[in-house]
Amino acid sequence: MAPFFFRTFGAVNQKLRILTLMLGMMTLMPSFCLARSYTDSLILNRVWNYRRNFTVPVHGIEKNVYMRYTFGMDRRNALLFLVPTMYVIAQGDRHYVGESYCKLNFRDVDEYDVKRQVVWGTIPRQRTAMPVLLEFSTPDFYDDKLYPDYILSPFYRGNSFFYHYKIRLVEDNMAVIRFAPKKNNTQLVKGFATVDVNTGRLQSVDFEGEFDMVAFKVSAEMNENDTQSKLPKRCTTDAAFNFLGNKVTATFTAAYDCPRTLPDSLDDEKNRELMEELRPIPLNQREQEIYARYDSINNASLKNNTVDTHAVDTITGDTIAVDTTLQEKHHGNDWLKKIGWDIIGYNLINGNRTDVGAVTMRFSPLLNPLYFGYSKSRGISYRLKFGFRYSWNAHRYLTLNPQFGYNFKLNQIFYKIPLRMTYNPKRNGYAEISWANGNHISNSALADDFQKIMGDSINMPDFKDMSIQAVNNVVAYDWLEIMTGLVFHRRVSLDPELMKEAGMDWEFRSFASTVTVRLTPWHNGPTLTANFEQSIKGVFGSNLDYQRWEFDASYLKHIPSLRILNLRGGAGFYTQRNSNYFVDYANFHDDNLPSGWEDDWAGQFQLLRSSWYNQSNYYVRGHVSFDTPMLLLSYLPIVGRYLEVERLYVSALSIQHTRPYFELGYGFTNRYFSMAVFTNLLGGKIQEFGCKFTVELFRRW
Repeated sequence: MAPFFFRTFGAVNQKLRILTLMLGMMTLMPSFCLARSYTDSLILNRVWNYRRNFTVPVHGIEKNVYMRYTFGMDRRNALLFLVPTMYVIAQGDRHYVGESYCKLNFRDVDEYDVKRQVVWGTIPRQRTAMPVLLEFSTPDFYDDKLYPDYILSPFYRGNSFFYHYKIRLVEDNMAVIRFAPKKNNTQLVKGFATVDVNTGRLQSVDFEGEFDMVAFKVSAEMNENDTQSKLPKRCTTDAAFNFLGNKVTATFTAAYDCPRTLPDSLDDEKNRELMEELRPIPLNQREQEIYARYDSINNASLKNNTVDTHAVDTITGDTIAVDTTLQEKHHGNDWLKKIGWDIIGYNLINGNRTDVGAVTMRFSPLLNPLYFGYSKSRGISYRLKFGFRYSWNAHRYLTLNPQFGYNFKLNQIFYKIPLRMTYNPKRNGYAEISWANGNHISNSALADDFQKIMGDSINMPDFKDMSIQAVNNVVAYDWLEIMTGLVFHRRVSLDPELMKEAGMDWEFRSFASTVTVRLTPWHNGPTLTANFEQSIKGVFGSNLDYQRWEFDASYLKHIPSLRILNLRGGAGFYTQRNSNYFVDYANFHDDNLPSGWEDDWAGQFQLLRSSWYNQSNYYVRGHVSFDTPMLLLSYLPIVGRYLEVERLYVSALSIQHTRPYFELGYGFTNRYFSMAVFTNLLGGKIQEFGCKFTVELFRRW
């Protein structure tokens, strides 16, 4: 009996010891977890506070930077020609390499001027393809956004709501932070970083994501210099672009702090020998093979004066069309191809800037879908921009920047042609004359009088509007800008004979002096504007007599984490008006040229009838919009992944002889288009619904 008792007691005692140990461990676990959580929070806080505690502004820092890129066409079809900046590699070889030695002058990490001093590569005529990859070489990790206007940085305190973090200590003074988005969205990235535990300084960062149809992986080694620790020392980006059956891969490497400084007079020099002297990173095997193949084809072209237009790619074994850069130099009969392909075709897709002595010319791409737009009230529209500049010197130049548009619904061409002489850029001093036409307009008061005479069965024809404005502008003080000038309008009926039959005027003219005062009394505060216009009757046949005042206030507030608050309000009234016919306001008018997401969507009414703009002796209006990367649709499972920004709109209007008018809207933008839906309320009752749509494809390319 005794042995049995002792055995039983021993077993019970052992179980009690195990139970006590387990209870003890459970008691200590919260302490371990709290300690781990405290350490993680401490490291993250040091990273978040590093910019404030240790970094200095990079404004004025100048760096010599070596950049190298390679392109591979895994799949390619004719639609690649339509992609801006990809036109030059849409034919010929399937593999390209290029190098440039540049001077970067930084205003901030994501704001810098690039001066390309030496360049060489296998892309025809040393042109640039996919320059958007340049932005990926200078991520600003400590700011709220990694790049100028996109990608929320995981190392900014205000963005921690969007990310999960896991931290592991690897040495006494170094830790690895892994970060991943809580929600799969194009504005978020995932990856890891090595961090100095004592200061929170990022030593290296690797991350990946997808934005604007480019899937990318970035590996950045940060600068150890305390004064430049916000800037990378070396950055490599691997990118993939897929579009309508085309698959393009690219690698872009940037090495900063190159020791050799070139004279400023060296600009865009196409010099292979000099590039080989400057190159700080040896070519890898793939890059050497691309150069070797390029040399063999062009050497054969020079030797034989003719060469088979197809060759075997030594990298993939594919039979491809050869690069004809040097062939074109040695074959005079290829001039038609050069003009058709290189000049006309290239500029149709990409647009261009051309410098010829003191003259600079800019052309927007003729086939870029970015310039298409749609709204319910105005239908489909399209626009083009051009730019010409003649410079006498850096302080005096002449610019001509015409804009043209076509509205398919109205079957009308719109234009605005401003010619400006800038004589004091520092004070925004310029004299300008502009010629423009407006939309085909009507006037409710004139229409009512017309139908009283002609009857309700006949509608009054619309009028076309042409205007000329001459102004002089100057910033008198840092907070005060003054513009004075003259403005002339000529409105002519589309059916003058019908207006004559009704015994009514078929042409209305107005000539007036105008003064605009713009005040910015607060730094980063609202801008206040006052405008006065006084007609001068009889000049150029002017038959409209009026005196008008307008006041406007606008405020654009950038809030961290890519949020924007846009406020605008204004009022206008006539103190003198001899006619209710065709007298327009400067800040309250209909606009038919399409505008993108970041133009005037937040300062315009989308569903307001065009006849309401010029029928009241006064108006009071207000607009509020709010942009944020993730609001409503961004949280949906599939669609939300591609939404870049969402926006809310509220607009209000009060004019003569009508009840208060409101517009409410919600919009979003993605890599392909921007869209917003609106509804309007009159007297508290919903009137109608409408939408606005603009193509945003390749807007950053």
